[in-house]
Amino acid sequence: MKNDPVVLEVVRSKIEAIVDEGARAVQRTGISPVIAEAGDCSCALFDGRGALIAGGGAVQQHFKTGSNCVSAILERHGGSLSSGDVFAVNDPYSGGGFHAQDVFILVPIYAEHELVAWVGASAHMMDMGGSVPGSFVPEAIDCVQEALRFPPVRLTRAGEEQVDTWAFIRTNVRMSNLIEMDMRALIAGCTVVKNALSELIAELGPVVFADVVEEQAFLTERELRRRIAQLEPGEYFAVSWTEWTEELFRVPCRLTIDQDKLRFDYSGAAPQSNHYFNSKPYVIKSLLGVDIAAQLARDLPFNEGIFRAIEIHCEPGSITDAQPPAPIGGPHLDVGQNAVEVAMRCLTMAIVASEESIAKRTLTGPSTGSGYGLHTWAGLGLSGQPEGWLQLEGGMTGGSASADRDGNDNYQYMVGKGATVEVADVEVLESWYPIQFQYRRVTSGVAGAGEFRGGCGSTIAYRSSSVAPLNAAILGNRERVPVVGTAGGYPAALTGFSLQQDDGQVHKVPCHSQGTSLHGSDLFCVEICGGSGWGDPLRRKVQAVEDDVRWGRLSEEDAAAVYGVVCGDSSATEDKRASMRQRRLEEATAPEAPLTWTAELEALAKAGPSGGLLYPNVEQQGGVAVSLYSGHPLAVSPDDWTRGCATIRGYLPSANDCEIVAYLDPSEGTLFAVDVVAEDVAQSFYARPLRWTGFAVATRQRVAAG
Repeated sequence: MKNDPVVLEVVRSKIEAIVDEGARAVQRTGISPVIAEAGDCSCALFDGRGALIAGGGAVQQHFKTGSNCVSAILERHGGSLSSGDVFAVNDPYSGGGFHAQDVFILVPIYAEHELVAWVGASAHMMDMGGSVPGSFVPEAIDCVQEALRFPPVRLTRAGEEQVDTWAFIRTNVRMSNLIEMDMRALIAGCTVVKNALSELIAELGPVVFADVVEEQAFLTERELRRRIAQLEPGEYFAVSWTEWTEELFRVPCRLTIDQDKLRFDYSGAAPQSNHYFNSKPYVIKSLLGVDIAAQLARDLPFNEGIFRAIEIHCEPGSITDAQPPAPIGGPHLDVGQNAVEVAMRCLTMAIVASEESIAKRTLTGPSTGSGYGLHTWAGLGLSGQPEGWLQLEGGMTGGSASADRDGNDNYQYMVGKGATVEVADVEVLESWYPIQFQYRRVTSGVAGAGEFRGGCGSTIAYRSSSVAPLNAAILGNRERVPVVGTAGGYPAALTGFSLQQDDGQVHKVPCHSQGTSLHGSDLFCVEICGGSGWGDPLRRKVQAVEDDVRWGRLSEEDAAAVYGVVCGDSSATEDKRASMRQRRLEEATAPEAPLTWTAELEALAKAGPSGGLLYPNVEQQGGVAVSLYSGHPLAVSPDDWTRGCATIRGYLPSANDCEIVAYLDPSEGTLFAVDVVAEDVAQSFYARPLRWTGFAVATRQRVAAG
């Protein structure tokens, strides 16, 4: 049925208010600082089949994962459901959310004896058992060595609490009283939502309620598909790498846009690994949907309609669709975040190529969640009893720059709110745990340079105040392969851990490791990756560079070396920038397929419409790709425009197993792109809109037809 728009909007607002209140109930009743202070929790509402209706709370990325939980419950327990049931699930292989510590509590909602909805609440638990306190096990080689994992199990059956299930969980986790209280906080949030929604359904009637939520999803999907149809059809590709000590794991993505559909294909991803970061398709889709909504649907309700317009393909047995018994302690971290990053790089290129897209106003560089510096500690707490916790500061990465502004400091998103958790105050953490901070501040430096620079991540340092050593599990990434920049912007800063001992010696701590011990005199230091830049640094406004110097973000020497700015001297700055561009050309390799304007080439440029971009500052003119900096021809359809660029391999210092490659305008030396490649990959990206690749075919057909 078609409902009154006023009814649709009133019900939508009411539902969103209800789930927001449920999430607040979780945060108010939770005990751990990661829930009570940081807000790492959420509530979401689903229809009777598990389709997302709405979500509330800080972690929007959680919302859609609950659909996986509902599907598993229906498959395992569909014949025995009843009002008053309460389920818990945490196993990614058996219907869980992101990972074992993100326990999901789910409650069915009935009206007139019919199942009409589900409410799910999730939060990070400080421990879920396993061989390492905190349950992140970097050294695990299969999932059995990780946390306690359970498929959907009843905590309450028809209103009667299942004491044996609770006893089983308490017996297998550390800090069981704390974990139980945090899990009961999730039940409290679900109860708030269930009671309020039941009143709403009683007012509307279950049939009207079902019609309204389905129509909301339909309208969201329809509008999102309309906006997808504004994107230039074609194929867009990006690849990046997830690291593990000396290993690299390829994460490629090929986006195909056909009419109103987005298809993200991760074929070619590395085989599943014996490391904890193996992922699953539902995890990747849950993460990706949030970023896509931020770009294409930021004004639309966030519901199932978003995900109906997105298709992803992952090969079973790869790190994007691992199979048991592969470890799976962090499927939403390294690989999951990397999968989102390459997908959004593809989408960004498609948006650049699409003149009519609404998303052109919010173009931004890659997300930086693949550079988290998370870590856990365990030891004797302030009370003298065993304690364990997650240092959430490790998620305070910088945001990559946008097409018109600098990136955010300490927050990975420039658009949207994928995970808006707040790191607890230093004073709160020191009152809960045996640590004393020396500092927690924004980093500085030239990484992520650009016409618009990337934001900075956090750097933190603290000591132990425990009477016994604290032991760490390190869960970082991006210690060698940085997040790539856009449109000539530089790559982001790397993530790194170190331990400074009493004698002054500083020891690097690998980003994936366990066994590091922190004694009272040691100083543990973390530098978390920043965002990447957008645009050639030599095009940055002089005043913006001088402001960065004045605010201590940049030294005068770095301003001159990277941005070509001689502070306080505009004439010297102009000369220096010109000489730096000339020096680039002198160091560069000549284009693979050099072009110059000829009568024939000019005729080809006029043989079709002009004005569509192939990449920032690279325009398609008929069948010719042309630099908007100099007007120099770069390629003829269907060749990639980079074939006409001057290139510098090893443009910036990098680790031995990756290389940074610059693509320059061949006549005046401005940067089009600064790429990051590894293994046998020569170039990590390409954009092939159909109007470009199909131009040569159409031209040949016209010629053949006379």
